[in-house]
Amino acid sequence: MIDGVLFSVVGSNEQIYIPHVINASDSDFGEDGMDEVSSIPFESPGGGMYWKPRVGAEFKPYLNQSFRSLEDGIEFYREYGRKSGFEIRRHTEKKHEDGTVLLKHIVCSRAGSNESKMDVDIDESSSILKKRRRTVSSRCGCKAKVVFKFDGLKGYNVLSFVEEHSHFLVSGSGKQFLKSNRVLGLAHKKLVFDGAKANMGPNKTYNFAKELCGSYSNVGATCTEFKNWSRDVKLYIGDRDAQMIIEKFTDKKEMSDGFFYDYAVDEGGRLTRIFWADVIGRRNYDVFGDVISFDSTYSTNKYNMKFVPFTGLDNYKKCVVFAAGLIAKEDIDNYVWIFEVFMKCMIREPKCIVTDQCPAMKQAIPTVFTEARHRLCMWHIMKKFNQKLAKCISKMDDFKRKINALIWSIDIDPATFEVGWKDVMKEYKLESNEWLCELYNIRESWIPAYYADDPMAGLLRTTSISESENSFFDKFNRRSDTLTEFYLRYESAMEKQRHTNARLNYEGTKSMPRMDTPLLLERDAAELYTRTMFYEVQKEIMSSCYDMSIDSISEEDVVKIFSLKDKKRHGKIFEVKHAYLNNDVQCTCRLFEKIGIVCRHGFFALNQADVTKIPRHLVVNRWTKGAEMRHSLQFKEISEQCNAIEVTNRKLNDIWYDFQSCVSLAGLDGERLDYLEGKLKELKHSLRESSWKSDTQNKNDVMEFFVGSKIPAEVIVKPPIEGRNKGCGRRIVGDYEKSITQRKKKVPRLCNMCKKIDFHDARTCPLKKTIQQSDV
Repeated sequence: MIDGVLFSVVGSNEQIYIPHVINASDSDFGEDGMDEVSSIPFESPGGGMYWKPRVGAEFKPYLNQSFRSLEDGIEFYREYGRKSGFEIRRHTEKKHEDGTVLLKHIVCSRAGSNESKMDVDIDESSSILKKRRRTVSSRCGCKAKVVFKFDGLKGYNVLSFVEEHSHFLVSGSGKQFLKSNRVLGLAHKKLVFDGAKANMGPNKTYNFAKELCGSYSNVGATCTEFKNWSRDVKLYIGDRDAQMIIEKFTDKKEMSDGFFYDYAVDEGGRLTRIFWADVIGRRNYDVFGDVISFDSTYSTNKYNMKFVPFTGLDNYKKCVVFAAGLIAKEDIDNYVWIFEVFMKCMIREPKCIVTDQCPAMKQAIPTVFTEARHRLCMWHIMKKFNQKLAKCISKMDDFKRKINALIWSIDIDPATFEVGWKDVMKEYKLESNEWLCELYNIRESWIPAYYADDPMAGLLRTTSISESENSFFDKFNRRSDTLTEFYLRYESAMEKQRHTNARLNYEGTKSMPRMDTPLLLERDAAELYTRTMFYEVQKEIMSSCYDMSIDSISEEDVVKIFSLKDKKRHGKIFEVKHAYLNNDVQCTCRLFEKIGIVCRHGFFALNQADVTKIPRHLVVNRWTKGAEMRHSLQFKEISEQCNAIEVTNRKLNDIWYDFQSCVSLAGLDGERLDYLEGKLKELKHSLRESSWKSDTQNKNDVMEFFVGSKIPAEVIVKPPIEGRNKGCGRRIVGDYEKSITQRKKKVPRLCNMCKKIDFHDARTCPLKKTIQQSDV
C-alpha cells in the first residue's frame, strides 16, 4: 500500500507531498515493477529524506564494475538513469599529461545549487529597476553520482557509486520528457526533413508522427526537438549557403552530362543570379518548347530572390518546367542575363514567349530572342478594364460584351478587328482615352487576330500556366528557406510533376477510350494521341460528321476544294483544300497552325476521300503518346554511379518500404502482429548489442546526408543580400481601389426603422429584434 506524508527536501526549503511506500510488492509498480513508481523514499538518521531508484539489478552500477571504454560506462549510467527517472550530467575529471581521462565524475542533473537571485535588478548608478526574466532551477544539491577510474588496458572501473537521491524521481508518464527519452534518431530526422519538402513545418510533422506512432509518448521526442532539428539544418548551411548550392550543381554536372547551370556574382562576391536545367527539362524543351510562359514569383527564399521558371505545356496540356532561375532584382540586366543563359542551354529559341507587361522584360526579350514573338498576357490587360474605365462608361457590361467579342475571337482577321475596335470606341466616346489608345498601339502584341499565322499561337494567350506553376511551387517552399533548402523543395516539386506525367502515360497505355463514330480515323487518333488530346480530336471528328454541310465543291489539278458551312460557327463558310497525292489538307480556319491538330473541316475532306488513317505529316509529335522520347538532343547517358549519400538514402527508402510491406502483410491479425513485434524487438536488441552506435556519428555527417552538400573547404561565393520586390515601395492608388476600400469602411447611416443615425440599417436594427421577440 502507499501512504502520503509531507517531507522536507534536502538542500531546499520547500516541502512536498510524497507517497510513502509500505510493504511494497511488484504489483504496486506495474508489470515490470517500475512503470508506476520509480523510487522508494527513506528517512535518513538526520531526519532528511532520500530516494533509491527501483530498477532491476542488471541495470544498476556496482563497485569495480568494468567497462571497455569511458563512453560505455557513461552510456550504462545514462540508461540506468533513464529507467530510474533521473537525468545525468558530466562533471569534474582528472586527466593525464597525454590527455587520457584518469577519473571522471558523472552526477545527477539536479546536483549542485544555484544562488537565489532577485526578480528585479537595481542599477545603483541610475536608480533604475531592471526586471529580470523569470527562470527556474532544478538543482537541489543531490549527491547521487558514479565515479569511473582508468584501469589501463582493462578500460574503466566504477570507483564510487552513490545511489541515494535527495529528490523524488520521475515516474509514470513523466519519463517521456526526460532528455534521455527525447533523442531524435535518424528516422525522426528523416521524417522532419522529408516533411519539410512537402511544406510541413516541425509542428505538423510532430503531430503526424504522433498519428504514426499511436501516441505522443511513443514518438520518442517532443515538438521542441523537431523544431531544434529544423533550426540545426539552417545553422549547418549558414553563410555557406551560396557556395553549397554551387558545389551541389557542380556534383550534378559531373554525374550527368545533361545538367546545366550558370551563376553570376557582384563585386563583393555575393550571388546575384543563378540558372539551372536538368537533362529531363532540356529534353522536354526540345519537344514542348515551341511556346513558353515566363513570369517571376516572390517569397520563395529568405533572400527574397525572385524565382523565374520557364514553363510550357506538355502532351497532356499539363504544366511542364524546362528550366528555372533566381535573380536578385527584376531589371533589364538580370533578365538579359537569364535569357542569354537559357539560350546557351537550350540552343534554339522558342516560337513565342508570353509574359506580363513588365517593362524590363519588354526590353530584354528582343535583345536576346530575335526570332521569337513576344506576346503579352491578355488576362493581365483585360482585368484592368474595370479599374481604368469605371468612371468613363455607365454601361460597363454592354461595353465588355462587345469588346470581348472582338478581342477573344479566333475567327476574325486584323482588318475586321480594327474596324470593330474603332466602332466600339466611337459608340462609347472613348476615342481620346489615353489608356485605350496605348493598348491599340500595341495591339499586335496581345490581340489573337494578329497571331493567326504564327505556329502554335493558340496554345497560350495568357501567363495562366506560370500563375499555376507559382501556386504549385508555393505548396513546397517557404519564404524562410535558404537557397539549398529551396532547391531541395524544387526537386521535390519536379518529382511530383514528373510523377503525374508518368501516371498519365500509364493510364494512356492500359486502356482505350470509347469510340463515338464508326470512322477508322477516330480509332487511329486514339492510338496516336494522348488521352487529353484525343478527346479534342474526337470533338473535331464528331463535328465533321454532324455539323458540316457542303456549300460547293471544285477541283484544281490534284486538289479538291470544299466550301463547308459550319453549324457550330453560326453557319460561317470555311474553305478546305485536299491534295490527292499526299492527303494534305489546308483550311481557312487555320486550327492546325494554331494548336497542331486537324480541324473538323479537314476531317470532313479526309472522310470524303475514304482516308482511314490520319496523314502522319499532319500529326504533330508534341501531342502524341511518348512524345518526350522522340527528341533530337543527344546527351551522354546519366551516370548510374551515385554518390554515397544517394546510395544510403535509397537504402533507407527501401528499408522503410519493406517495413511498411511487413505491416501490410500482418494486417489486423493479432497473432501476425505479435510475431512481427517480437521479431522487431529481437532485431532492435541485436542492433543495440552490436558495435555500431548512432551516437558515434558526427553531427555534420548526418547533416551532410540530409542536405546533400558537404561543408565547403572555402567560401568563394557569398549569399546574396536580401532584395526588395518590384512595387514594394509607395505606389499610386487608383480610383477603383479607393472606392473598394471606401466601401469596406463602415459609415454612420440613417436607419429607416428606429430613425437614428448609427452603424446599422433596417435589417440589423436592434429594434427589429425586440419587435420580433414581443410578437412571439
